[in-house]
Amino acid sequence: MKAGKKMQKILGLVLALAMLCALNGCASTPAAEEPAAEDASTASTAKIAVVFASSGLGDKSFNDALYAGMEAAQADMGIEWVYSEPQDDAEYEGLLSGYADAGDCDLIICLGGSQSSSLENVAPNYPDQKFVILDAVVEGDNIRSYTWRDEELGFLAGLLGASLSETNTLGFIGAHDIPLCNLGAAGMIAGAHYVNPDCEVLVDYANGWAEVNGCYEIATSMHEQGASLIYHTASAGGLGILNAGSEQGFLTIFFDGNLNADAPETNIASAIRDFPACAQEAIQDVIDGNFTAGSIVKGLAEDGLYLDFEGSTYEIPEDVMATYEEAVAAIKAGSIVVPTTIEEAQTWSAE
Repeated sequence: MKAGKKMQKILGLVLALAMLCALNGCASTPAAEEPAAEDASTASTAKIAVVFASSGLGDKSFNDALYAGMEAAQADMGIEWVYSEPQDDAEYEGLLSGYADAGDCDLIICLGGSQSSSLENVAPNYPDQKFVILDAVVEGDNIRSYTWRDEELGFLAGLLGASLSETNTLGFIGAHDIPLCNLGAAGMIAGAHYVNPDCEVLVDYANGWAEVNGCYEIATSMHEQGASLIYHTASAGGLGILNAGSEQGFLTIFFDGNLNADAPETNIASAIRDFPACAQEAIQDVIDGNFTAGSIVKGLAEDGLYLDFEGSTYEIPEDVMATYEEAVAAIKAGSIVVPTTIEEAQTWSAE
């Protein structure tokens, strides 16, 4: 009997251990892991701040183009974005510092070269804040700069203008006599000479980014001197050129926005620098944790520039468009390297 009771106690202990194992899980089988907490960077919405150029929204140029791109980014990428419209360049530094002080912006985007000095002053004070500047190069460990080979757009404008001209005269109007604006002038001179070495390009400056009336007057004067097509890098001031062309019957190519439908019979194309795509590229890199500082240059080869013909009713002859397409392909391939200064363009040859 004692042996039987002893055996019963042993069996009882074994059963108790078995139940305990069943309740807690066997030591040889790892316990199921709790679901990993969602990564904070993917759970939260990226917040982007934009400081527009002082020429303001409604310019139908690069401010409006970037605004449309940010609205698309909000819809397609799920970002949150805020923006400021400075009335004067003196406001840039305070606006940039204000967004950086808030500490809740994943990226601050500056539009236009006029913000360069302000960004140079502000960015070093906020080493953990990421910045992007569009249309200028500013060095810094937390700054990405985007610029474009504007001379390539100028080349195409000059090529088309010279091919269509009966006066052997074209016009170029820049906002300021600065290297950035003169990229377009250099390209236009080279493009005109590419198809007609005798074609003259008149060059003048509005001395402002939103000089609509001034550009209108300059364009009118150039037309009186024989300019059959006028191109510009005058930002919002280009509206004056567009209006003058429509009223007076000379051809134009708008810059930094498609306004073909606003003057469909005379504005034969619009020169586009893809600001929205670059802003969205930087935003995506921030979201993915791949943001890097440095300078990025876009041109025809990177599909960062193009002439947009949609909306214009002006019919460009097939042989002219064939020459245009050949030039686009040659620039993309590197067999045509467009000069970047007016001095170079005067003596430039494609050969």
